[in-house]
Amino acid sequence: MVKLTTADISNDRVEVGNGVSIPRAWTAILTGEPDVPGAIRVEVTFDRRLGRSAAALVSVQRKAEGDEVTSLTLREVRVQAAVQATGLMVSTVLAGTDHPESGAAYLKRMRDRKERTTEETIADAATIYRLAAAVSMAPLKTVADNLSVSQSTATRLMNRARVDGLAEGIRLPRADATGPVVGAPGPTGPSIS
Repeated sequence: MVKLTTADISNDRVEVGNGVSIPRAWTAILTGEPDVPGAIRVEVTFDRRLGRSAAALVSVQRKAEGDEVTSLTLREVRVQAAVQATGLMVSTVLAGTDHPESGAAYLKRMRDRKERTTEETIADAATIYRLAAAVSMAPLKTVADNLSVSQSTATRLMNRARVDGLAEGIRLPRADATGPVVGAPGPTGPSIS
């Protein structure tokens, strides 16, 4: 069974917007990865130019004598998954609560939440987008998955967030794709009430 932990979490945090912050750097440690004989260490840093977390150094330490790290072993290392999963562990979100919560806890709360106004849905979409982008997840897919909407509805919500000033600095495919989002969207897409 794969065990994922973090270490060397920087106290210096980057505020990425919408109440989302992430450490400037941390280390992801994976053990028990199938076909990898030892521990995988991924040093992660927030890259301002990329606007997201990125692996800076990846290493595999063999477990014992007789084990060998080869190019085949290195191909088994899931670097991006480690960046994303630990990013959700070390990031914090201050939105709708009195205290910061981890990115993972925030996304769970968003998935569990069923009743939202249109304004709340747009604000939640902007915060989810910022969090996902910061930890190198696909932002629109993450918005769609966590609000139980289609990806095209997630795009419309984010365009509305941009128009409303909630997504400053976020570039989206089409600024005119705001669509008819009047009532809060449901699992089948936007509704007009």
